[in-house]
Amino acid sequence: MPRGYDWKLYEDDDAFLYALQVDADYALQPQRGFLTDAPVGTPPLPRGWRARYVVGLEPLGRTHRAIVASVAADLWTGVRADFDIVDSNGELQTCVVIGRRQERRRPRPA
Repeated sequence: MPRGYDWKLYEDDDAFLYALQVDADYALQPQRGFLTDAPVGTPPLPRGWRARYVVGLEPLGRTHRAIVASVAADLWTGVRADFDIVDSNGELQTCVVIGRRQERRRPRPA
């Protein structure tokens, strides 16, 4: 898996597109919905906003979050009910989705 971060497109609930810095390992998982690199000049997700995410449970009982790029992504719609994370030992762990959290937005500046 690659290391580092990539700027990917994030689509908010109103279909506005923002750039979001995402772990490169996780951006490769198509169920998360990060299918497109953010073009240069795409505004970043506004400060103070929280991207939508799912909560997953790994086999050892710890919870993890996975940001989901759009409401059409398989992880958000329920088509896929699991995602992978890299644990502290560098091993891949599969997390089963146990919850979803809407994005939190503040009013757009005028």
